[in-house]
Amino acid sequence: MRFPTIVRLLASFVLVLVTGCGGPSTANIELRKKNQDLSEQIGVLIRTHEADQATIKGLQDRNTISTLPPERLAKLFTVHGLELGRLTGGADLDRNNPGDEGLKIYATPTDDDGEAIKAAGSFMVEAFDLAGSKPEIGKWIFNADETRKAWLGQFMAHDFVLTCPWQTPPAHEELTIKVTFRDELTGREFHVQSVVKVKLPGSAGAVGAR
Repeated sequence: MRFPTIVRLLASFVLVLVTGCGGPSTANIELRKKNQDLSEQIGVLIRTHEADQATIKGLQDRNTISTLPPERLAKLFTVHGLELGRLTGGADLDRNNPGDEGLKIYATPTDDDGEAIKAAGSFMVEAFDLAGSKPEIGKWIFNADETRKAWLGQFMAHDFVLTCPWQTPPAHEELTIKVTFRDELTGREFHVQSVVKVKLPGSAGAVGAR
């Protein structure tokens, strides 16, 4: 028997009990107690049903990606790799001050043929000064909306350009960066790591200023 049918039957039973009440006799008092108990049971059933429906919806939303069969994914242009452009490195974000004020990451998701693909997803950029006392100097998160706005699709240039101002200025010119892309369609993550050169903040002649 379906849940709404059970609730309707219980509600009908409660109505019969209520309409059957007469004067304030012992039987009438007992019927009122039963009526209250049944009303509470109906309330519990309704709340339980609503919670179950919310749980089911949440699980369905969470598993939307995994329900797409592999054979259908294979027919789509999906991300199979991640590359960094040659311009990735230190960025002179303030022309009035010498040195680099951050990083610019030129990242390109690629399909199974190694071609650039404008895929929906999110990025995480991590920077490390491995020669320093505290190697990790920054972590930048770009959600799907921010990533979409960062796409550069011009002649001979097809990259997501991610600007990362220093969180902790580096003490050395050689940094290691790790870039992670999470594909919105498949949920898969792709990583690429590289060593880049930067010009230390406050020093003249910034390397790779962009």
